[in-house]
Amino acid sequence: MVIPSAVTDLLHVSDLSLAYGTGTPLLGGLSFELSPGESVGIAGPSGSGKSLLTMMLLGLAPPAARVVDGHAAYQLKSGLSINLLATVPGQRDDLRGTEIGLVFQEPQRALNPVLTCGVQLREAIRYLCPDEPAPGAYLLQLLRWVELAEQQDRVLRSLSSQLSGGQLQRVLIAMALVGRPRLLIADEPTTALDGITEAAIVRLLDRLRYELQMGLLFITHDRALLERATDRVVELPNQQRIVPKPRPTPTVKPLNNNISLLKIEQLSVRYTPATAMVLQSLNLVVRRGEWIAITGPSGCGKSTLASWLVGLVEGCQGTFTVADTVYEMPLSGRAVRLATGAQLIFQDVDGSFNPSMTVRQHIASVPGNAGAGVEQLLQEVGLSSDLGDRRPDQLSGGQRQRAAIARVLATHPKLIIFDEAFSGLDVDSRQVIQDLLHALTVARGIGVMMITHSLTDITAYADRVLIMDHGTVVESGTPAAVFDDPQSAIGRKLVAAALLGRNKPKRP
Repeated sequence: MVIPSAVTDLLHVSDLSLAYGTGTPLLGGLSFELSPGESVGIAGPSGSGKSLLTMMLLGLAPPAARVVDGHAAYQLKSGLSINLLATVPGQRDDLRGTEIGLVFQEPQRALNPVLTCGVQLREAIRYLCPDEPAPGAYLLQLLRWVELAEQQDRVLRSLSSQLSGGQLQRVLIAMALVGRPRLLIADEPTTALDGITEAAIVRLLDRLRYELQMGLLFITHDRALLERATDRVVELPNQQRIVPKPRPTPTVKPLNNNISLLKIEQLSVRYTPATAMVLQSLNLVVRRGEWIAITGPSGCGKSTLASWLVGLVEGCQGTFTVADTVYEMPLSGRAVRLATGAQLIFQDVDGSFNPSMTVRQHIASVPGNAGAGVEQLLQEVGLSSDLGDRRPDQLSGGQRQRAAIARVLATHPKLIIFDEAFSGLDVDSRQVIQDLLHALTVARGIGVMMITHSLTDITAYADRVLIMDHGTVVESGTPAAVFDDPQSAIGRKLVAAALLGRNKPKRP
């Protein structure tokens, strides 16, 4: 329903309560206002309703979600006001993209992996701006807005898998800006980015909201980031916050953790013979039960290293040693995976599960772990039997992480790699999951490679820190040594971004 507007705010949410089905409201009594050019942060732990709020405003919530009370008045470009929670499907389609834009948390899931970024941006212009007289010029303007104009040729012809995290996030922002929306919702837009790239994206969003006079709704569980990126913060009045508690893990005598698990020497990886090396002359040693944190700027090769270890990409040069056996590149991905015994848990844990299978079915599908083995693994990761009968989308973020860990442990891995797998969890849930994992892996002598930009995770759990840049390791040492006195140029930049980034950016 559209009515003449008597509200000067761009968005006015009043006493909003949301629930699933007939259950207790997940979110209750939420009220806030947002003006053009203003940035408001929405804060809350996992399960507090941040994502549900986003989906309700956009008309994308699942059928079971319902509005218990309240309204969300939005002022259209025409000057009229509309209740976003009372729109019909046709109205919602017209609003998305042209009035309200969304920057997703996961660029890889938001973009089509088989179409170039240029094709997808041009398609968005055709759909949202059918009367645009110069679509080519407008495309270049979008790239200028997100500071990709100097890289336009490479960005437009690349698939999403061929760009760095920072570039992908800028492409998503450009796509969200195509219809010139008055409201931009950024849902955890910097979750998997290093400190340097995160600061750049925050500055970019800050500049765009002033230049384009957009309201910015910034959603994240990172309180320090909200202080830097927003004018004010709204705490979600969570009705049923549950702070997970660690469950006791089985007592297992620790193995000898000084034994070398894997030794990599002079590893080089490129995606095609015509492209430059993504990894070059990389050296790395992993010991049993050791936690290694790998950090570095976006595009430095962290995820490529993880992909090589599990056989998703092939190395072209170098050797690696496992149990006194030396393997020389080139070697098939399957051969590398079998030799390293590595398993990877992605940042997008939800996307790694089959949505039609229960947690128990996922674990049982691993050869040799049916029956009692499943129950034992569920117990070890702190999941009750009834949660094992649920599908992944019926679990919280922390519960899905536990399910992913149980499935990986069922393979009897030698090495587990976490590629920003904890970044989407709030502090409480993250600590519990990492404490649990640390106890399980050290007891079994499993090596852990933690790819992360979070200094908190690194200093709390890592035995060693490796800093990568331009495809190789440029610095290595204990967390205290590396972060108290970084020796490499990129190490100094990362530490400075993490420490100085606490200061709120000034208006451009």
